[in-house]
Amino acid sequence: MNDQLSPKRVARAIGVSEASLKRWCDKGLISAARTAGGHRRLSRASVVEFLRSTGHPVTAPELLGLPATCGSGDGVIEHAVERIFSALIDSDDERVRRVIFDLYLAGRSMIEIGDRAIATAMHQIGRAWEAGRIEVYQERRAVEVCTSVIGELRRVLPPPSATAPLTLGGSLAPDPYTLVGHMAELVLLEAGWRAQSLGIGHPVETLIAAIKAKRPRMFWLTASSVEEPERFVADCRRLCAAARENGAALVVGGRALNEGLRRELDYHAYCDNLRNLVSFAESLRLSQASGQTVS
Repeated sequence: MNDQLSPKRVARAIGVSEASLKRWCDKGLISAARTAGGHRRLSRASVVEFLRSTGHPVTAPELLGLPATCGSGDGVIEHAVERIFSALIDSDDERVRRVIFDLYLAGRSMIEIGDRAIATAMHQIGRAWEAGRIEVYQERRAVEVCTSVIGELRRVLPPPSATAPLTLGGSLAPDPYTLVGHMAELVLLEAGWRAQSLGIGHPVETLIAAIKAKRPRMFWLTASSVEEPERFVADCRRLCAAARENGAALVVGGRALNEGLRRELDYHAYCDNLRNLVSFAESLRLSQASGQTVS
């Protein structure tokens, strides 16, 4: 749907009069822009942020492009994990969307949703598959559903500033796992970075080319699967050298990076969850502001 909404549509979605909504816009409670014809338009991101910050109920969420009936959850992560896991097993896309958007509207950050809700539910899916309680297709479908919801969450975030630091990320061939990279991109966008996931399974040469061409402040490398450790170590060292030469920090993470493998790698930071990734990114931003460089 169009991310620019009319006051009438938003007023209907949240159950208030159009006049009240316009007064809130005039007070700066919801940011609004004007069309060439002078009509107000509200971004979906600004409306969702208003709902999150005020706790105002939403009566017709589908008018905002949100899952029907969302906004009625309790915002408790532990309850959400149980519901997400159950819905993923049942391939109930809409229920997964509703539970995750309930968390966001209740004020939960993308970090909490990623680390504590989606990652925990997916770990449970993985354990169920390993124990033979679910089929491979159910695990793969769960990844597809979560990836789709993450894409929707991206669209309710305000766009980063054109002057925000750039960060790129991806994985090395033949790693086929997509979900971690999408979640990393999401939380870095929320933190105000111009985050771009380059996707999965790349030859190291093309990731080095991206660093040289784009010159990001940070590059995140996910490793959910490492089939050839020696090759991975060599590629990671090359990637770190390229990052260092171009003023970028290399951050690594992923379930395949056990302690023994990490000892062989070159990198600037290892992050075992999304919160650590954002914390390191923020330390980089502060060091950039003070004129420090990556070493």
